[in-house]
Amino acid sequence: MMERILLIFWGIWLLLILIAAFRVCGFNIATRRQERRWQKGSRPLQPVALIVAVKGFDLQTTPRFFDSIFAQNYRNYRVIVTFESWDDPVAVWLSEQLEAGPCNPVWKHPAAADGLRSVTLVCAGLAEDEGQKVHNQIAAFRDLTGDDAVIAFADADIACGRDWLARLVAPVNQGTHLLSTTYRWLVPKRPTLPNHLASVINASISTQGGNELTNVLWGGSMAIARPVFDSLNVPALFAGSLNDDLRLSKAARKAGNRIAFVRSLILPTMVDFSWGGFFEFAKRQYTQVKFFSPILYIGINLVLGFYVLGALSIVAAMIYGYFYAWIPVAAAYAIDQFRALARQQVYLSLFPESGIRQKLFAASWLEHMFTPFWIGLHWLLLATTWTQNKLTWAGIRYRIRAANKTQILSRSASVAKLPAGAPGLAMLSALHDRRRGGYNASEAIETAHPGQSGVKEPVTSATWKVLADKIPLLSPEAPLTKPPLAGPRHPGGPSAVIPLKTALYDRSSRHREVAKASDRGAISAIEFALTKSRIQPSPRFPVRPPMERGAVIPARHLCRHPYSGYGITTALSTSEIILTKTRLEGALLPAKPGPAPSSDGVIRTRTGAVLAKTRVRPAKSFPVPAVRATLSSSPPSAPPITPKASGATSSLPVAGKSPSRAAGRANSGSGASCWVAPASPSRSSRTAQSSRAADNRPPARPVNRRPSGRP
Repeated sequence: MMERILLIFWGIWLLLILIAAFRVCGFNIATRRQERRWQKGSRPLQPVALIVAVKGFDLQTTPRFFDSIFAQNYRNYRVIVTFESWDDPVAVWLSEQLEAGPCNPVWKHPAAADGLRSVTLVCAGLAEDEGQKVHNQIAAFRDLTGDDAVIAFADADIACGRDWLARLVAPVNQGTHLLSTTYRWLVPKRPTLPNHLASVINASISTQGGNELTNVLWGGSMAIARPVFDSLNVPALFAGSLNDDLRLSKAARKAGNRIAFVRSLILPTMVDFSWGGFFEFAKRQYTQVKFFSPILYIGINLVLGFYVLGALSIVAAMIYGYFYAWIPVAAAYAIDQFRALARQQVYLSLFPESGIRQKLFAASWLEHMFTPFWIGLHWLLLATTWTQNKLTWAGIRYRIRAANKTQILSRSASVAKLPAGAPGLAMLSALHDRRRGGYNASEAIETAHPGQSGVKEPVTSATWKVLADKIPLLSPEAPLTKPPLAGPRHPGGPSAVIPLKTALYDRSSRHREVAKASDRGAISAIEFALTKSRIQPSPRFPVRPPMERGAVIPARHLCRHPYSGYGITTALSTSEIILTKTRLEGALLPAKPGPAPSSDGVIRTRTGAVLAKTRVRPAKSFPVPAVRATLSSSPPSAPPITPKASGATSSLPVAGKSPSRAAGRANSGSGASCWVAPASPSRSSRTAQSSRAADNRPPARPVNRRPSGRP
């Protein structure tokens, strides 16, 4: 009887595993069906208000996220970025990039044909009795207008393509659903066990979604139609809550609305967990599910608990010695291989990037070989949340008392700062390049010299190269009223880069070159910093054009250039000298240093100066006294010359020539018949030799310092 019960139980256990495997296998089929359904319609695109609640700045994800958000190929949308304080690093970064702030929080796109209409910065302040993310979103809701037909939400840690927004709101635009969402796929940055476990557990959840009976919204990427938003009174619904997506899902489903899960839009999210971070992340997710979606929480507990109970019963039967327990083990192993291969096909179809595929493939060994292990760990993490009501999120400790009642226990005291080297927005660079490329050569030349251009074509580098020698655009007689926007001429040509505000708003009259940063006027801080590296005249260190021959130079501008010898040139500061090495401007280049004359008036080359230090010739620091060729012409202070042997001839150096150092030594073996005492004491470091040289004695016989072998 017991054996029959076990066999029935194991049969149900295998059936559930097989159903889960078939759901993964049918994921791609359902994805293709969805794409065909939502691409058939031709309804007009409704205006979208995209709300992004963000905190902190990450060098790897934040710039990439905003570059992709601001470059969506949707026809009509605007972005509302909300944060808790203007001192937040992301708020500082966006304020500098968009030149917005508390007094002017809206940046409007200068191109009317672009899909992005505007970017609005909203400071929500610190939350008191609700989640900080929800508090930021409620502050962003106050900025909504009647033209916003669709409200979309995004998290700042996702990596989305340019068609993300269009595909997200496609079910709402087509009228098939009033709410739509997708989910994430965790991609490990490093091949560590916590990252692999997080990726595999998250993938098991991602590939099971799609059924309208079980779909829930994910706050990282979701959209809701404006009528549903108003009917549910979302601002009042979020008040006092910690969670946004599960709370909205429950209210929308209760009102009879269906949620579309866009399968083809699953987003890769890079993660790098430690063991503590992985456990905290899993507990935070399931604690929110417990309070804001109890039915879903109970269902997950039943499914995972049933799998763990079946696996434990099989292990116990094998230990007891029951032979038929091997049958469900073999069947479960075969189903696991089938499910792992099907899930591999899912992420291969979702992510064409080879880097993401390699990282996910490295984690597939857990999927193939250790399914009971990671499912058992998944259930243990779920079990730890049965009695938990506290969690930590973005440095804030919360206690969930009810679905609409949250208590903030503590906040992190650390103050984050904008990291050095934060890149700029690619959107602004694209606008700048577009503006520069659209300015034609004929307009620039007609402005400077009316009737002389005769050119009706867009500006190119070749065009400017031909026109540079033909028309002097920077001549003082014909100044430009508009800055030329292409190709630098060298030397003295116009810069290829113009200030950012001038490019976007054509406020060239307000752009003034000033000497102090505090008086820079219309130039923003980021523009002023960029002038130090871009090829354009600096407002702080202006580079003077080259002086014409015969021009009168003011006396205050005259100085001796440090690299021009005794020539007179214009006064350049140190910054100007440094900038002339990198800028493509007609600045006065410093003259190359020439050979300096020596003390005797003879100009020597560098090679000659080096040889003078090594050759046997009189040194400047320690001169060797010259010795007369004849005995009668020797100086009175010199001691008498005593020949060593009769008939020996003297080979002393002649005055005026460079004697060798060997000739100044005693018994040097140079063939000299006499020895001359030096005029100055010996500079030798050996005391014995110095004393013997001073006493006019020959050097001592070398002594063998080794121990003698004689008795």
